[in-house]
Amino acid sequence: MFSLSELGQRLREAREQKEINLDDLQKTTKIQKRYLLAIEEGNFDALPGKFYARAFVKNYAEAVGLDPEQIFQEFGNELPNPHKEGTELPSRRSVRAQKTPPNPKKKSKGYSILPALVAGVLIIAVFAGIWVFAQYTSQDRAEGVVPEEQDDRFDGEFSEEIPSEEALPDEEEEAEVGEENGTPEEVEEEVEEETQVFTQTQVSGNHSYYTLDGTNKFEVKLVANGRSYIGIANAKGNSFYASEVNEGDELDYDFSAEEEITFNMGASNNVELFINGELFERPLNAVHQKVTIAFERANE
Repeated sequence: MFSLSELGQRLREAREQKEINLDDLQKTTKIQKRYLLAIEEGNFDALPGKFYARAFVKNYAEAVGLDPEQIFQEFGNELPNPHKEGTELPSRRSVRAQKTPPNPKKKSKGYSILPALVAGVLIIAVFAGIWVFAQYTSQDRAEGVVPEEQDDRFDGEFSEEIPSEEALPDEEEEAEVGEENGTPEEVEEEVEEETQVFTQTQVSGNHSYYTLDGTNKFEVKLVANGRSYIGIANAKGNSFYASEVNEGDELDYDFSAEEEITFNMGASNNVELFINGELFERPLNAVHQKVTIAFERANE
């Protein structure tokens, strides 16, 4: 059974053997110096969130030449459990059971009647074709058909006169008929536009949980309007960013392949979060807040 500081002591010894100071380690791991010092002292409460403890320790171990998996096996009992920080996030199945937006129901109903609608249109088209064919057939019979053995001789006179303008078809009338009938190139198919929907599922302290559906994209842009801390990680604890930002800094990511992303904003009033080009309104007035977004693709 290891004491609370054995993990930090092991990391510090490895760092000193590599002759790496905290400033150099900060540049390598992109983790602030005070958080590196807190890990060595075993003070995980000083981190921006217990959720990032494993990610920070993993980056630290790799930077000093240690195997992160071996470190987790030996000192895993020292790392905080991120699930104890707030109420456990409900499963995706339970979230679907809780939310009752009208759009998905309408969408599923539309898809269910689509085959019947297509079949009905095809049946109507078949009957219409039979009716038109019958009309033309009856008209031909009424006018009469030239017998096969009829004499091809023509007893009348050929006229070399040019038909008058009144007998010729009016070009304007033909143009009007063409405009009424339309051409295949003028027919435009209506394309259903994707409409993304944010649904809040839970709030635990300064941590808000949402689901994003109605779209197949999850593109993120963060713009800093002042000094702040930003942490970004997925559900597996992999950290995409964990550092301070200053005014004018921008971060762009495409999380379309991820199922869940958590944003940790130290000074949230200095950060603007855009999801697929749409500004995400901060749900709380707290200065330090976290937002977890579960991505549910539209085609699933």
